[in-house]
Amino acid sequence: MKQKVKSNQIYSLLKTYSIILILFLTVFSVAVGRLLYENNKKLALQSIQSASGRFEFLINKDQEKVEEVAVNLTSTPEKIDNIYQYFKLSYANYLSEVLDTNYHTDNYYYLPKVIESLYYNDSSLLATSINLTNYPEIYYSKTGSLMGEKVKQLPLTEAIRFSAILMNRNTLQPIGSLHMDFEKETFDQILTNQNTNYTIQTFVFSNTNQLTYQGSNHQSHSDIANKLVDQMAVHSKINLTELKKDYYVTESLTKSDHQIYTLIPRSEINVSTLKNTFSLFLFSLLIDSILLLILFHLFKKYVVQVEDILISIDQVAAGDSENRINTQDKKAETKQIAEGINDMLDSLQTYIKDIYELEIKQKDADMRALQSQINPHFLYNTLEYIRMSAISEGAEELADVVFHFATLLRNNISHEKIVTAENELKFCEKYIYLYQMRYPDQVAYLFKVCEDAKEVMIPKFAIQPLIENYFAHGIDFMKIENAISVKAYCEEGKTKIFIVDNGKGIPKEQMKQLNRSFKDTDLFKPGSVGIMNVYTRMKLYFGEQFEMEIKETVGGGTTIVMVF
Repeated sequence: MKQKVKSNQIYSLLKTYSIILILFLTVFSVAVGRLLYENNKKLALQSIQSASGRFEFLINKDQEKVEEVAVNLTSTPEKIDNIYQYFKLSYANYLSEVLDTNYHTDNYYYLPKVIESLYYNDSSLLATSINLTNYPEIYYSKTGSLMGEKVKQLPLTEAIRFSAILMNRNTLQPIGSLHMDFEKETFDQILTNQNTNYTIQTFVFSNTNQLTYQGSNHQSHSDIANKLVDQMAVHSKINLTELKKDYYVTESLTKSDHQIYTLIPRSEINVSTLKNTFSLFLFSLLIDSILLLILFHLFKKYVVQVEDILISIDQVAAGDSENRINTQDKKAETKQIAEGINDMLDSLQTYIKDIYELEIKQKDADMRALQSQINPHFLYNTLEYIRMSAISEGAEELADVVFHFATLLRNNISHEKIVTAENELKFCEKYIYLYQMRYPDQVAYLFKVCEDAKEVMIPKFAIQPLIENYFAHGIDFMKIENAISVKAYCEEGKTKIFIVDNGKGIPKEQMKQLNRSFKDTDLFKPGSVGIMNVYTRMKLYFGEQFEMEIKETVGGGTTIVMVF
C-alpha cells in the first residue's frame, strides 16, 4: 500500500508538471508574442523608412531635373526672347523667325525641338508645359505629341507633376513657370518592391499643400487620404499625434519642400502578431501534449520496477539488512541501478561488520571513513541512467548536459595535479557548454589549441577559475551577443594562452591593481582570490618565466594573457 501511494505520487507529479507546462506555455507565448510584436514593429518601421527615403530621393532627383531644364531654358537673353517669340507669334511666324535668326547668327534654337529632346533623355517623362506671366495660352507637350502646341488649359493627369520658376537672369524677375509630368508607376514601384505583407501607404504634398501623389502596395479602402487632404487645406500640416494612434508614420521633407508621409496601420501588425502567437501556442501545446502522453506511457513500465526497488529499500531501512533487490525482472537502467544498490548494500554489510570490531570511541570517525569509500560508480550509474532515459525519450540536449556534468564530476575528483593544455581546455569547454545550455541564445564560445601546444603540461584548474570568473562577474545577460574565447599556441619557444571575452569588463583601477599584484604579491587586495590563486600556482610551477597580464578587450570586455 505504501508503494502504491508512491506510484500515485509519481502520476500526481506528472499531472502537476502538465499544469506547470501549460502555464509555462502561456507565459512563453505571451513573451514570444511581445517579441514578435516588437520585431514586426521594427520591420514595419524599416519598411516605411526605406520607402520614405526612396521617395525623397526620387522626388529630389525629378525636381532637380525640372529646375535644371528651367535654368537651361532661360540661361541667355536670346533663349528668353525665343520663348516670348513662341508665345507671341503664330507657329508659322515663329518658325520663320527662328530660321531667320539662324541664317544671320548661326545660333539655331527651336523651343519645341529642345522640349522634344527631354523625352529622349528620360523615359519616365510624360508631359511638359510652359506658361508665361500675362499670356493666357500654355505650351503643352506630351508623349505622342512631343513638339507640343498651345492650349488654353492643362488637361487633368494622374502623373506626378513637378514645377520650377522660369527666371530672367538679368532682371532676376520670374517670367513664368515650367511643369514636367513623370510616370506614377515609377513611384508605385517603390511601394510594391517593399518586402512586407503590410499595407504601406504614401502621400506626397507639394510646397503649396496640394496632394501630388497617393499610392499603396495593396488595395486600400481607408479614407485616410481625405482626412490628410482636409488637414493640409485647413492647417497646412498633418496632426501626427492623432495619426500615430492608428498608424506607424514616417515624415520627411524634400529639398523642394515636398512633404512625404508613409504609413502602416497598427491594426495589421497587431493582427499578424496575434495570429503568429496563437499558432505557436497551439503548435507547442500539441507537441507537448504528445510528449506528455508518451511520457505517461513510458512511466507505466518503469513504475513497477521502481516500486520493487523502493520496497526492497524500505525493508532494508526497516532492519532487514540481508534483503536484496531482485534483478531478474529488471531491465536496462533499472537493472543497473538495482545491481548498483545491491553492490552498495553488500559493501555496507561488510563495512558495518568491520565497524563493530572498532572501539566505541572510534566509531563515528571510522564510519565517516567507510562512507567515503563507497564506490562512486553508483553516482555515475545513476547519472548514466538519467542520460539514457533522456536519450530514450528523445531529449538529446538533456542527455548531453548530464554527460558533460558527469564528465566534470569525474575530472573534479581525479587526483592528478598536472594535465595537458588540451585536456584542461576540454574540461573548460564542458564547463561553458553547461552554461550555454542554460542560456542557449546568449552565450557563444570558441576554443582553439594549436598542435604544438596540446601536449604542454600545466597545473590542473589553471584556466577554469578564470572562465568561472567571467560567468560570475563579467557576463552581461541583458544582451544576447555574449562571447568568450580561449586560444593556446606556441611562439618563439614560449606558450601563450589568451582568454578573451566581451563582457562587462574590469574597472580600470582594479585592473591596474591586479597587474601590479602580479609583480608584487604584497600589493594583493582581497576580491580577486581566484585570479591570484591561478597566478600563484602557475608561478610556482613555471618559475620566473611565467608572466600574466589583464587587459581591456577592444570593444569592451576583458583579455587575460598568460605566457610561459
